[in-house]
Amino acid sequence: MLKKAKRKPISQNPGILLLYGPPKVGKTTMLSQLDDCLIIDTENGTAMVEAYVHSINSRKDLIAFVKESMEGHEYKYFALDTIDKIVEWAEKSVCEENNVVSLVDLAFGKGYGLMREKVMNTIRTLKKQCDHLIIIGHRKPARAVVEGDNIVEPESLDITGKLRNMIMADCDACGYVFRDNEENLKVSFKSSNAVEAGSRSPHLRGQILDFDWKKIYKPDKTKKGAK
Repeated sequence: MLKKAKRKPISQNPGILLLYGPPKVGKTTMLSQLDDCLIIDTENGTAMVEAYVHSINSRKDLIAFVKESMEGHEYKYFALDTIDKIVEWAEKSVCEENNVVSLVDLAFGKGYGLMREKVMNTIRTLKKQCDHLIIIGHRKPARAVVEGDNIVEPESLDITGKLRNMIMADCDACGYVFRDNEENLKVSFKSSNAVEAGSRSPHLRGQILDFDWKKIYKPDKTKKGAK
């Protein structure tokens, strides 16, 4: 017989955090200021920051990194900077494995399905190797859906098709990073007609915050032994 019993929250902090925004707004700089964070640099964007960095330049490098991380490491956070290259390498891998030039050369959308599977497997495998995974992405600007209409497609992660929705659904929090009129760095977890964002974490849900890691990752009182 099934017992009726509520389970207490396992964690209050996002296991997978997506941060996206305009280029050079300060996302990588903020990653460098997060303690115990290893930046997995896919775009050589860390040259001007002092940080823990592991540079990868191909899917082969990525697979080697995953195998190495499985042997153990001292980091609490992995930050994938950026997801765009992971998608690009997955697409190239599918084409090479199936001896085609483009994903569209595989019938019935099979190529896109295989590419999405590779990307999502990468995200989920990396998450298993750390307490918290941070995914950095570029911004897809908002645009009018119909000319002459007020309806707009909000700013979102610049990944096309079903994959964008799959990535965002897997994330516990999706934040839009921007600078206000005074050039203060902000992160919004508040969804609107202009921005796609949100959070399962109660302390982030619906919030627009000064970008401060202590506001994003709270001391986790749900963890055993936490003070």
